[in-house]
Amino acid sequence: MKYRFLGDTLQLVRYEITVTVPWSETPSEYTAASDEEKDELLKRYPDAEVTAVDNSGFEWLDGEVFTNEEVRAGAVEKAIKMGEEAYNEMKNAPTQEQINAMLMLEIARIKAGVVNE
Repeated sequence: MKYRFLGDTLQLVRYEITVTVPWSETPSEYTAASDEEKDELLKRYPDAEVTAVDNSGFEWLDGEVFTNEEVRAGAVEKAIKMGEEAYNEMKNAPTQEQINAMLMLEIARIKAGVVNE
């Protein structure tokens, strides 16, 4: 799987573009996350070599937001290993603050004598 970030948003790399210019021994490498981006690069470098990247099965990660701290902590790799279903369950799980608020509400209901409302 190949990806890059635009700000905090993960983008799947759909194409790798290699540009060879006569005055350089080292080719320049670019990535494109969409057909439009690939086409723009090919307008500038019509002789570039384009390689499609197979990210099959990881489409669910495209567009996910990860903070810099999460990226440094390995959250992307963890999400990849977990898979879509487990990642979505984790992502949608209540935070500790939400759990605490629900518990406090339940305690208040019990003290007030209100049950199952």
